[in-house]
Amino acid sequence: MSTQALISAVHYRRDYPGHDEGVVLVWQGEAYGWKNELRDPQSERPGVYAVDADGNVWEAVGGNDYDGAERWEAMQ
Repeated sequence: MSTQALISAVHYRRDYPGHDEGVVLVWQGEAYGWKNELRDPQSERPGVYAVDADGNVWEAVGGNDYDGAERWEAMQ
């Protein structure tokens, strides 16, 4: 899934100029938002991916859909 997250993030950055830094947020293969830095996992549901401008990918894990994720984990 992280490959699809990377592709979605590239398209998001292309479609929304000015989001060259920070992380693009991806849920079920669709980019839906952007943050200036990787932060606040509790505001995302588990399974969300965050992709930075260098292609690094993190997944929101732990927690639940109501309370949000517990942390970000780097994908290998």
